[in-house]
Amino acid sequence: MACSRLQNLLRRFGGHRPSQAGRDTVDPRGPVFISYRQSDGSTHATDIAWALRAAGVSVWHDRSDLPPGDTEHRLAEALESGLSGAVLLVTPEIRFSRIVREVELPVLLELEKNPAFTLSVMSLIDHPNGELDFDAPDQLLKQARGTLRRLNQTPARKPSQKAEAAHAHCRRRMQAIKEDVKAVGGMITLDVQTRVAPSTAQGDADLILRLRPPIGGKRLPHRQGLEDLQLFLAGLPQLLQDAGARHTRLSGGAHLSSAYALGAALPTTLFGRTEVIDTEGRVWTLDGNAPVPEVSSRLLKVKAVTTDCAPPGEILVYLDLRSPPSNTAFDEFVVENEGRFARAFRVCPIRAGNLNSEDAKAIIGEASQLIRKQAGQFQTTTVHLLLRCPWPVAFLLGRALNTIRAHLYEWEDNPDEYGNSARQRYLPSLVVRSGAGCSPIEQVSLPK
Repeated sequence: MACSRLQNLLRRFGGHRPSQAGRDTVDPRGPVFISYRQSDGSTHATDIAWALRAAGVSVWHDRSDLPPGDTEHRLAEALESGLSGAVLLVTPEIRFSRIVREVELPVLLELEKNPAFTLSVMSLIDHPNGELDFDAPDQLLKQARGTLRRLNQTPARKPSQKAEAAHAHCRRRMQAIKEDVKAVGGMITLDVQTRVAPSTAQGDADLILRLRPPIGGKRLPHRQGLEDLQLFLAGLPQLLQDAGARHTRLSGGAHLSSAYALGAALPTTLFGRTEVIDTEGRVWTLDGNAPVPEVSSRLLKVKAVTTDCAPPGEILVYLDLRSPPSNTAFDEFVVENEGRFARAFRVCPIRAGNLNSEDAKAIIGEASQLIRKQAGQFQTTTVHLLLRCPWPVAFLLGRALNTIRAHLYEWEDNPDEYGNSARQRYLPSLVVRSGAGCSPIEQVSLPK
């Protein structure tokens, strides 16, 4: 009877007749469908979608993925396109949604019969005793008692609650692809992007991590995107272990502070070989701890910019590995922060020109040694890092500096929040330290 009702519903949507295979197929790598009532659920649904994307799970969300055409017909196509799961967001006004009740929910409940499909319920409906009302979803959506109550229900008010739900979907995905990862020698692939708006068609990586893109064409990362990343990274090592991963391969592109934080979540003490493919297709590789090259093979040099006698304290390091060098924003940062740091240093290549990806081990080994050495001279583990380098270098450096508390900054050249004219400057972004048993992002310091 359920299948007959489903067929009738989908047939009513503009004559669309899905195949039996289309209805029955669940794709462990497919997107997670967000089902909700727009009138009072849009903001929460958007936040849930971004929490899932930050956890590496692609999403089908009508705000970004519903194509033009008959809405019910397009929804029917999406629901049979190979989903891995769904989140049903229950809000007070969902009782008025015929689309959720008659179009989306019957299909989701049919898909949920497949053990590979994860249907979770997130709710904003509380019982008078202050706890979650587990009977409300069935009552509001006119389901037989216990239909939705038997499913995993969690509250949806706090960012941490949305992150936990996203983590659960990611964990099921990792368990589902474990055999695939084993078949390729324990290599797991991550596609990362922090600058571009996402879509459901995003490639075939095992994890497709997307953060909210910058606002209004600015360069700076999205603050909420960084907060989403902060909540997710605490569980990333365990998720990769759930998938049986021993090595990682990353591709895409990222803000440098985000790349560093992602690397800090996967320190060299925890994972072995890591390959990072940059936007030009070059591969940067690091196997375990990065060795420090012999003196005759050194690639980098360090110069103290401030030389006044200073007591022990936090230091500032500018790692500029791009060609030609650019010091304007760094020099202004030093002047504006006079007296704040025990010493400021500039680290740059000995020879002109961009460094080669083949030298990744030497670059990371030497850069991490220089940073540790300068910090040690001033009896500190706190380093303020201004990075001007390829994003794979930022990621690999985050893997190698696991005992350093890094204050990371992002470069900006747009007008400031007060409307002052554009100028090059560095603004605080993240405070990162790995090895503490929680998220390596201790603080999102990007200005609100």
